[in-house]
Amino acid sequence: MTSVEQLKDYAMRNYEAGGHWVVECFEEADYQRYLMVAGESVNRAKRLLKEYWVFTKEQCQEVQDY
Repeated sequence: MTSVEQLKDYAMRNYEAGGHWVVECFEEADYQRYLMVAGESVNRAKRLLKEYWVFTKEQCQEVQDY
């Protein structure tokens, strides 16, 4: 499984927990960018993806609550 496939799988396995923001919005280049920022570390890229979807989920909740 390639690094990008691992990230896609991670997001899909966490779909209900917020990973849907990644699954539904990211393209190959987005996953590659996260890997590059993470220094090609899949585990670090996973943490960054999770930070992204947690932040996005929080922002959406704030908008809904407003």
